[in-house]
Amino acid sequence: MVDLARIAVRGLLHRKKRSWLTIIGILIGITAVVALVSLGESMQLAVRRSFEELGYDVVMILPGELGGGFGGPSSFSTSFELDVDALSTVEGVGEIGLLNFQSVYVKADGTEGVIDALGVSDNIFSFFKVEIVAGRGFRPGERGVAILGQEIAGELGLGAGDTLQIEDRPFNVVGIYSADSRLDEDAIILPLVDLQELLGTQGVTMVLVRVAPGYDVGRTAERIEAFLYRSRGRRDLSVQTMEEVHEVVQRALGILGAFLGGIAGIALVVGGIGVMNTMYTAVLERTREIGVMKAVGARSSQIAVIFLLESGLMGLAGGALGTGLGSLLNFAAVTAAKRALGARVLEYGISWWLVLGAMGFSFLVGAIAGLLPARAAAKLDPVEALRYE
Repeated sequence: MVDLARIAVRGLLHRKKRSWLTIIGILIGITAVVALVSLGESMQLAVRRSFEELGYDVVMILPGELGGGFGGPSSFSTSFELDVDALSTVEGVGEIGLLNFQSVYVKADGTEGVIDALGVSDNIFSFFKVEIVAGRGFRPGERGVAILGQEIAGELGLGAGDTLQIEDRPFNVVGIYSADSRLDEDAIILPLVDLQELLGTQGVTMVLVRVAPGYDVGRTAERIEAFLYRSRGRRDLSVQTMEEVHEVVQRALGILGAFLGGIAGIALVVGGIGVMNTMYTAVLERTREIGVMKAVGARSSQIAVIFLLESGLMGLAGGALGTGLGSLLNFAAVTAAKRALGARVLEYGISWWLVLGAMGFSFLVGAIAGLLPARAAAKLDPVEALRYE
């Protein structure tokens, strides 16, 4: 078998340019598959870590019909009012966090514009991880203060201790948070009461409920749904557990990943056709060589193995190079997304099964593509092969 492998390698090296062109065909397909599938894995990893940080014992209340599923992006800008004291009496309800996502008009040192603002209750940082890189966070009951994302702080030229005008009202910047907080760096965090006063409303856009220890999350969510319907008389709010939202997002990402992987697989099929074409050409060029090998005792099965090894090695070489290039493209995409979007929307990740699977599959594609040419080589009549010019 070692001798057969040597002959196969020698055959590839004898046709370097053609072999490399064929390998590039496989390389392109594997690069596309690895890059797209690993990017899907990166997105799933980021989603999983985000939900793990928030906790699966958290229930969200959002605008939208009860039982209607996840509200979507528009839910985060539609406000509603809720009796928080009454909600806290529902069995299984523990800590309650309130948020309000809105846009506000800001002025600072000659710079002005409309910026996203997040009004939060005092306890919201027990739900969300916010990394303060300068200054401090909010104190309980504190008013007239703000925490800025690093990006907006840089644009406004502000730091901890400076003052800015929000809707013509002065706010003291007490802290700066980083992208590692998984929040948009181009935003401002304010005490909820302050944002409500600026906008002239008592509404919120999201309520987070942490289920009390010892209570089932699903059952507690059902009790919250029943309470909302009784207290409001209409089904205008949606209750979602973190597990439900996670499953919906992961399912959507899985479908997207499969779709993109299927598209990339087309390139791999094209590469396989290139391997087959190269191997058929190699059979024609080496007809006399095949005849000599058979004349000195080589069996048909050994001839077939040589050509299968050649095509498989071309596939494996393309797979190894494509896996490396695809991983680099994934890393570049994740890095670019972090720099462009600020928050940690993606996490670089590539699984060992994808690496091994891509290389093994590329070898298999090469071997299968070489199956018919190898069979044709094995069936050559030694006498006719020796006469071939």
